[in-house]
Amino acid sequence: MRKVAVVVILAVALLAAYYILTYQAPPAGPASSEGVATKASPGEAAEGAGEQPADGADRVRLVTWNLLNFGGSKDEQEVAFIASLLRDFDVVAMQEVITSPKGAQAVARLDAQLDRSGAQWDYVVSDPTTGQGSERYAFLWKPSRVRLAGRPWLEPSLADALDREPYLARFETPQGRRMLVASFHAVPTAKKPADEIAWLDQLHQRYPDDHLLILGDFNLSEQHDAFDALKAAGYRPAIVDQKTSIRMRRKDGQHLANEYDNIFYEAAPLRVEAAGVIDFTDAFRTLRDARKISDHLPVSVDVLWN
Repeated sequence: MRKVAVVVILAVALLAAYYILTYQAPPAGPASSEGVATKASPGEAAEGAGEQPADGADRVRLVTWNLLNFGGSKDEQEVAFIASLLRDFDVVAMQEVITSPKGAQAVARLDAQLDRSGAQWDYVVSDPTTGQGSERYAFLWKPSRVRLAGRPWLEPSLADALDREPYLARFETPQGRRMLVASFHAVPTAKKPADEIAWLDQLHQRYPDDHLLILGDFNLSEQHDAFDALKAAGYRPAIVDQKTSIRMRRKDGQHLANEYDNIFYEAAPLRVEAAGVIDFTDAFRTLRDARKISDHLPVSVDVLWN
């Protein structure tokens, strides 16, 4: 009996040692923040899918897009098409999400489509802007590439001056690099967007310690002198002399109309590579069909720190 007891004790000890040596703690769940949607991992089978190589560790791929009445239109096939264009980016800034619950629901559907592309995504939707032409903004991002640092906000200091005050969020890379992204949709050309754009340098003055990007649909060319104060503060447009709005029909063989969408970045702390537009119109038989997705092209950049 004594020999049996010794054997049992040894067996238990060996099992305990094996467990201690091979045990791995379960992965921590996504961090939660008030107002931020977070989800569980899409599954082990997708591990590594959609991730960037190691040499892109200190690079953030950013895209901005006015998605035309998002939530008031766009069937599942159209949302899936939008996701196919956005899947390779790290941060997405959206303008023109409708203010009804259908707007936030549509962003959630887009997020779910992006999750199915092979990487986990999170998203946040703003409250409605406070002036005329009210709408919501949204951010979507890959938690494996950046984390949301704090809670996003509609900028209160510009609520009176601008019909649709900007929506701001701080993002941080795993290496601790931070950027502040301000998403903005100016009033239409008939309402003089230059009067609003002249206020945007106030964001630089209000957040001097942040590395700031101001992006979205400005309804104005980056060459307009309304941007002079922003440029004088050290900001540069990511794209120049590039039309981004889509015509109703071709004119003289051209399908793009105006230089409306852009990304202005603080050039001292930040640099931009691979800036451009995503012209998705060739995927559709007519411009009218393409405009069911949006009447604007997305603008994208790779952001790095100096």
